[in-house]
Amino acid sequence: MLFWYSAFILMADALQVMDMRLRQIAAGNGTSEEMFLMVTEKLDAAAEARTIFVRGGDYSHVLDHYRKIVAANVERLSAR
Repeated sequence: MLFWYSAFILMADALQVMDMRLRQIAAGNGTSEEMFLMVTEKLDAAAEARTIFVRGGDYSHVLDHYRKIVAANVERLSAR
């Protein structure tokens, strides 16, 4: 049960970040740095998730890690 709740919250937060970024791009305010960041942070997060699993972590550690990253994106994008 806890997995599904954490996964749902992560999904909702990620959708909020995607919405904010797409609105910026549509308004012509999207920078090349932000677009580059969109791609590189996905690759970095996947590598970090792999490291968590290799070190013996489980899905809850990965979800917690991703939620922190997404929350930081929401805060950063909201400040603009």
